[in-house]
Amino acid sequence: MLLYHGSYSEIKTPDLNYGRYNLDFGKGFYVTGHKEQAEKWALRRAMAARHIRGFAQAGFVTVYESDLDSAGLNILSFDGYSESWLDFVVANRGNLEAVYNSKYDVIYGNVADDDVAQAVDAYMELLRKNRVNKTVKDALLYQLTFSHPNDQYCFVTNKSLALLKFLHSYEVEDANK
Repeated sequence: MLLYHGSYSEIKTPDLNYGRYNLDFGKGFYVTGHKEQAEKWALRRAMAARHIRGFAQAGFVTVYESDLDSAGLNILSFDGYSESWLDFVVANRGNLEAVYNSKYDVIYGNVADDDVAQAVDAYMELLRKNRVNKTVKDALLYQLTFSHPNDQYCFVTNKSLALLKFLHSYEVEDANK
């Protein structure tokens, strides 16, 4: 299968040391099966790099090939925006030390991106205020059924990263420039 990573640079050799902890599935190397999703990620990261560095920065999509099925990996897979997906994402986004993904080699599921991230963040704020009950959680999950899902794979271990075979990369530019 083809997998895509969006960043501000080409990444021939993925490395677990550069990931952030408080992402959907914790610290890891994130890829997607959707080329367009990776292009969005690349443009966002390029924009952030431009802001930090103060000069124009291109976005890059790096394309990998991987066969996860034949590797004997411990894979956690979420089917859609489910209660277990929401609990896992909330636990990881709210924790600066990703302990929730440490049992797995790869985690697969939907992205909490754009509108979904805003809804999850609002839910997390209600959790902090102890204002969540089953009805609130069910309403959020129902709301998420109307979102356009994109997938993400979080490679958590070096064993799983070794399965990503670099194919090529290409530059993406913001069409709105």
